[in-house]
Amino acid sequence: MYKKSYSTCSRLLLVALLGGWLVGHPTPVRAQPRQVAPYVIDLSEQALAVPTRTFYIKQVLDGRTIRGGIGTVRRGMGNVPQRADLRPTVALALQALLTQQLPARPTDQPVLALVRALHVQEDLTFTTEQARDDVALDFYLLDAQGNAHFALATSETVQSKGLETTARHPRQLAQAMQACLARLAGVDWASVAGQPGRPVAELLSARPVASQVYPVLTDSVRPAGYYRTFLDFRNNSPVVSPALVVVPERVFGKGWAGISTYTPHLQEPDGSQGAQLRGAWGFSDGRQVYIYYHKRYWQLARQGASFGFVGPSAADPGAVSTAAVLGGLAGGAIAANSTSGRPIDYTLDLLTGRVSTLTDDERTAPPDTVLLHVYCRKSSLGTKPEPVYLNGTLIGQISENQTFTIPYTDHLNEMHLRLGTRKDRELVLQPDFLAPVYVKVGRYPDDDTLPPLEVVPAKVGLFDARFIKPGKPAE
Repeated sequence: MYKKSYSTCSRLLLVALLGGWLVGHPTPVRAQPRQVAPYVIDLSEQALAVPTRTFYIKQVLDGRTIRGGIGTVRRGMGNVPQRADLRPTVALALQALLTQQLPARPTDQPVLALVRALHVQEDLTFTTEQARDDVALDFYLLDAQGNAHFALATSETVQSKGLETTARHPRQLAQAMQACLARLAGVDWASVAGQPGRPVAELLSARPVASQVYPVLTDSVRPAGYYRTFLDFRNNSPVVSPALVVVPERVFGKGWAGISTYTPHLQEPDGSQGAQLRGAWGFSDGRQVYIYYHKRYWQLARQGASFGFVGPSAADPGAVSTAAVLGGLAGGAIAANSTSGRPIDYTLDLLTGRVSTLTDDERTAPPDTVLLHVYCRKSSLGTKPEPVYLNGTLIGQISENQTFTIPYTDHLNEMHLRLGTRKDRELVLQPDFLAPVYVKVGRYPDDDTLPPLEVVPAKVGLFDARFIKPGKPAE
């Protein structure tokens, strides 16, 4: 018995030491170079069912403030973070899905969908992953003159847990899209058409319609009660009965001075403290509002047109993954506990309800300019120069063994790049402004076997650039 007990203690000590070593030695898989190709989420196999629809989506615009991908997934045994995206662009990927699944019918109303938010993420514990997909859309009715009339602003979040969740994002994004589209069933199109319209070109520069009228931002009174969902919070519409009894509890540890968590209880008819409130998104005590995050309630503070709070940091996914592989569940648990729990600032996205750190890449403005390198290796074209067009404007001519470097600064609109005069052979892309873009001339512009232009990895473009020279700019 003693020997068996000693062996068990030894194994636990080894796991504990392993977890401690991993905490003190960051794992190599945490590093993620920006040049790594994004993980492309494919929506082409997804289905949408909106049986009561009276509309079709004629146009999709990407109205997100920052367009450097759509979030992060975690790949492989080490849960290496990898930027995710839709191809060729967010707007074109969604347009293809909507056109295929919801084709236009003679009596349908033409609608424009403006993407305000589209985000994927994966949160990791030592035993599971949680995949979250957020979509926020503004819908506009299009009239015969090309003006857009605001119809609806809506959002949806779909979440699931599992051992490996990356493959779930296509289905969950489609489910979120379907939920947003289904809410158009309650729109009175005649009433919408009677409202003032605006040119479609103005939509990308306008603020989200609903952001200025969220009741939680505009109402002077916040009733006491609990919020069943994020939308209840945004609408400032809590469940007010029964009343709540709120018990504060100080958080101890380095950096936590002056910060408390709060536990709400349902109030009994005699005024005493009853059962603990469970399953709520958050609550209000009539003065302050609180959010449920990491199994506790934290006080929200107004931050301009949104809210933020101080909460505990998440576990280091690299340390957790490696510890779980080498030390089993116990090792993963130790690493998770040891690398989490530091106080950190979070912000609440009022479009989707997503909570993220203030250091999230999506909230850091990318550089103002990205360099677009268009080049042609020997034998791709003959000696006759071919015209190169950017967004319909001739920018120069290119022949074999030549290149163009184009500074590009437009963060809002898609880039349309064309070799020759055939507009149906355009390359449409949305640079993420995180790294240079290399576009290779692959074939003659009239060769239908392959597209004339293709985006290549940076390492391929850098290699090819050593053998080519600048092209002739447009006069």
